[in-house]
Amino acid sequence: MAKANKKVLVVEDDRFLVKIYQSKLKREGFEVITAYNGEEGVNMAKVKNPDIILLDLVMPKKDGFTALKEIKEDPKAAKIPVIILSNLGQDSDVERGKKMGAVDYLVKANTSINEVVRMINKYLK
Repeated sequence: MAKANKKVLVVEDDRFLVKIYQSKLKREGFEVITAYNGEEGVNMAKVKNPDIILLDLVMPKKDGFTALKEIKEDPKAAKIPVIILSNLGQDSDVERGKKMGAVDYLVKANTSINEVVRMINKYLK
């Protein structure tokens, strides 16, 4: 079970998915912060100091790769583990995400919400 007060930043433009993740993560004891585009995600990462970030790649205003780059370049946010959660499942995308500093890369279509929670817990240990 997750420790209380652990903050998860969910950066995802699909509001339905955000609600699903938010609901499940709150039930697991996490505090959930949401951002609906890459620009907002980068700002939230810098201001809210989450313990971990779930980051989609295909989003308005700023895509996930650009957001990841900016998060990793910010001294305050750089150490926050980022799990990419995207439907882009090409090996080249996975490789690029990990090279840019993501701790893991999950393909939404192949990953259950319980698996997402398991991965969050793994990286917050």
